[in-house]
Amino acid sequence: MGVLSVCEEAPSKVFGVPLSHLRKTGLMRQGLPLALTHLVGFLEKHGLSTCGLFRVGGTVLRQYELRKCFDRGGFPKMNVEDVHSSAYVLKHFLRTLPGGLIPEPFMIELLKVFKMFRLSKRHKAVKKILDTIPEENYNILCLLTFFLSRVAAASHANRMTTTNLSIEFGPIIFHVPQGPTKLEEEEMCISFTEYMLDNLRHLLPNIYPQASAINTAEGDAVSEAEEDFTPKKCVQQVLLAETSSKPAKIGRLGRLRRRFLHFWQKFGSRNGRCKVEPSGAGDVQ
Repeated sequence: MGVLSVCEEAPSKVFGVPLSHLRKTGLMRQGLPLALTHLVGFLEKHGLSTCGLFRVGGTVLRQYELRKCFDRGGFPKMNVEDVHSSAYVLKHFLRTLPGGLIPEPFMIELLKVFKMFRLSKRHKAVKKILDTIPEENYNILCLLTFFLSRVAAASHANRMTTTNLSIEFGPIIFHVPQGPTKLEEEEMCISFTEYMLDNLRHLLPNIYPQASAINTAEGDAVSEAEEDFTPKKCVQQVLLAETSSKPAKIGRLGRLRRRFLHFWQKFGSRNGRCKVEPSGAGDVQ
């Protein structure tokens, strides 16, 4: 057969595959998928003030081009016109992650304590469960939620409050199985996601590189003017936020902190490996 058509793509190397596959194939560094971190870095620099971020999907063709480059193990060159398309690709990565970012057994336990406990006792119970999810899932959850908190902090410009972000990401972070209670459980996942974004400092360690220096949705003080997204600055800003409940095991948080420090040191040298040229094809399904 000749070159595969758009409808007969080769199997994806990045999207819809387990995190263990990304690790084994060299597409994960320091416990984080390279494609995901590249997208977060781009959106941090260019997308925070974009109205409707994560609600507007961009163009189907550009989404395909970005995914194709990531699947080749590269990093697509992107500009400000790619904000909505790259935001869609980020959501697509999470949506197609087998088992969901927070696997079903942990989802069941989290929703149970979310409904059972009042706020005063909920933080500790939720944090205890989050501390036990698989380590690579945990790394991604920390990065994602603190980034989304940064997005919500700019809601005056982008209109994406924690409520709106939860509607977009609740059904993506959690993969609710088909069944008679699916809609009800998805609504609960959306409510839990909003609770999580509004109470991050009580639930997860702050390993997001920019959050220690600039506002988050919880109202962290601004210590610097907004700066460009550069690995050197990120490394200087990686801190663990104080939490009101008992911290997770030192070994796990220590590994997490080291992974993020090492990652941002290496990230700059890998940025821009692959330039995507327009394919000239029509709309991609």
